Amino acid sequence: MSTLSLRISLEGGRVTKTIQFDPSTTVFDACRIIKDKFAEAVQGQAQEFGLFLADDDTRQGVWLEPARNLGYYMLHNHDVLEYRQKHRTLRVRMLDGAVKTILVDDSQPVSQLMVVICTKIGITNHEEYGLVREDPEAQNENQPDNRSNTGTLTLRRKAQEKERDAKMESLRKKLRTDDEINWVDVGKTLREQGIDEQETVLLRRKFFYSDQNIDSRDPVQLNLLYVQARDAILDGTHPVTQDKACEFAGIQVQIQFGDHNEAKHRPGFLDLREFLPASYVRTKNIERKIFAEHRKHVGLSDLDAKYEYTKTARELPTYGVTFFLVKEKMTGKNKLVPRLLGVTKDSVLRLDETTKEILKSWPLTTVRRWGASPNTFTLDFGDYADSYYSVQTTEAEQIVQLIAGYIDIILKKKQAKDHFGIEGDEGSTMVEESVAPSKATFLQHEETNKGGKVETHSIAKPAIMRGTDGERSYGTGEMQSIQYGAIVGQVNLAHQPPMTCSKRASVRYCPSHSVHCSGTFPPVRMRSTGRRRIWRARCSCHRSVPIRARCSGARKRSTRRSKPSRRIWPR
Repeated sequence: MSTLSLRISLEGGRVTKTIQFDPSTTVFDACRIIKDKFAEAVQGQAQEFGLFLADDDTRQGVWLEPARNLGYYMLHNHDVLEYRQKHRTLRVRMLDGAVKTILVDDSQPVSQLMVVICTKIGITNHEEYGLVREDPEAQNENQPDNRSNTGTLTLRRKAQEKERDAKMESLRKKLRTDDEINWVDVGKTLREQGIDEQETVLLRRKFFYSDQNIDSRDPVQLNLLYVQARDAILDGTHPVTQDKACEFAGIQVQIQFGDHNEAKHRPGFLDLREFLPASYVRTKNIERKIFAEHRKHVGLSDLDAKYEYTKTARELPTYGVTFFLVKEKMTGKNKLVPRLLGVTKDSVLRLDETTKEILKSWPLTTVRRWGASPNTFTLDFGDYADSYYSVQTTEAEQIVQLIAGYIDIILKKKQAKDHFGIEGDEGSTMVEESVAPSKATFLQHEETNKGGKVETHSIAKPAIMRGTDGERSYGTGEMQSIQYGAIVGQVNLAHQPPMTCSKRASVRYCPSHSVHCSGTFPPVRMRSTGRRRIWRARCSCHRSVPIRARCSGARKRSTRRSKPSRRIWPR
């Protein structure tokens, strides 16, 4: 087989060497060969390095999988591969404006990186979060008072997307849909999507599945959920009435400024654009209503106020809904009109495009199939609907990923319930009670409300023998030493061999022995005297005793011996 000559680049291209490989060589073995040849230039463990195939844009490329061979990637002679470290830093911006720098494995897909990112931040349910690519202009605005640092960010889309008409574009900006959010693909690596060390990504919740379980005991997720819900209310994603807007603003004032102070908290103190949606900012005496709501929460701590805010936000009909602006066909007319399509953790919604009022709801359990194309998205509800529901949209792939993501989370949670107590409660205990042997077993779940001290015992204890009469303890001890002995005595025959009818005789005891003799006389010799037969037997006392008996099946015969007839031959 011909060899493959590749150019290996190190230290950002400052060192390049040409090495010949067998195309059947695995990437792992190729890295080991490169490390041996570049022993002086490469510092670190071999597992920390990998081969990277860059595109024309050096920020993008593909990491070669260690288990694949070089021929799998259809490499040609004199192709350039970068031998570089897999670990790199990633800048992650939180919704509250904090930026964290995390060390991640650049060769792993984003789905694996989310486990590392969420674990280091303190988030347990990593599958419900995602990364969003920010606009480069928003990354340069790092002032703390800027609203872009609190999660209301301008998110860019890919350059190759089709242009949309002006009406749909203006309506999309007004409705604040999720079409403009550029989620990072979890199935690809950061390098494949052109995300380098200088770019900052935004961490936010993508799936609203277990958010109702978040309270003050989880301050990290509670703060992220509060900021995301607050920004969605202020920018109009969740439509609210004026009274509801004042209620949210009163809780927000308690979070930011603490208890109400009459001398300090007067009209003119608040910047209403940070506490109210834009449609209520110029309302007369609206600030007095906010302070009236603020007085209701005196004594509430920061975490408790955030929990109250998120708890109130969950009561909104649009909470947890991901919106997509689509076009659907009018009934009875060949015309497409704008419509909102929403996806939640348990249903697919059809909403009004102006008021976001729910017009129709389909549970996710009724969705049988779906189809996505570059311009359309179709749902098949099987027997639950008379026809397909089809809309025109360029975000069909994003809708499919969202529905599939909710289904995957539901299946994972369902599997977890099968292993941990009732409804996934890991703190519950199980009590087993034996009802009857080989009949039934009664299982009972109990909640562990009070803790106790852990007791340690040795497992080398007597076992429990379960019988029909209940439990019985089984003791342990030492085996005695081997003992030898001899038994002297008589052996009694306990079974008499069967005899035919013609040989069956009466049983009698030995006349010269006690009754302790077995009384069974196996025949050893027989003598016939005409009609009677004499059986001689030997009893257990070793004495030969004659036994006279008549065979019950003997026939009477003549004692004369017949003479043979003589035949006379004719002469």
